[in-house]
Amino acid sequence: MFDCATLSSLAFNMILKSIFQPERRRRKRRFLNSSVQVFTGSAPVDALGINLSDVGMCVFTIANLPLGSQVEVEFLPPRSQEQVRVFGTVRHRALYLYGIEFLADADQRPADRVDFRTRDQSILS
Repeated sequence: MFDCATLSSLAFNMILKSIFQPERRRRKRRFLNSSVQVFTGSAPVDALGINLSDVGMCVFTIANLPLGSQVEVEFLPPRSQEQVRVFGTVRHRALYLYGIEFLADADQRPADRVDFRTRDQSILS
């Protein structure tokens, strides 16, 4: 059994490790918390946008979106008055959380950077 001091030391070490660990992600993400529509080949699906970067987003939806499937995502970017609709590919799934990578154009090539601008500001500004 562990005593209180040992548990407290373990918890403290875990917190420090997570705080000072270098960022693993390629792009900076921002929390979104917004209504999102995901358009699949069969029907539109309601979703909740969790976070957003310039190359993709994480959404929560009670749906079955297979890995690698092509979708369209419609959402209202932060500080914007107009909805945007972009093509994407489902790249990650964890239960009902999906990672969607935005595509650059209709040729279905992964985006190097999808840059939505409203009044000369990026969606992540």
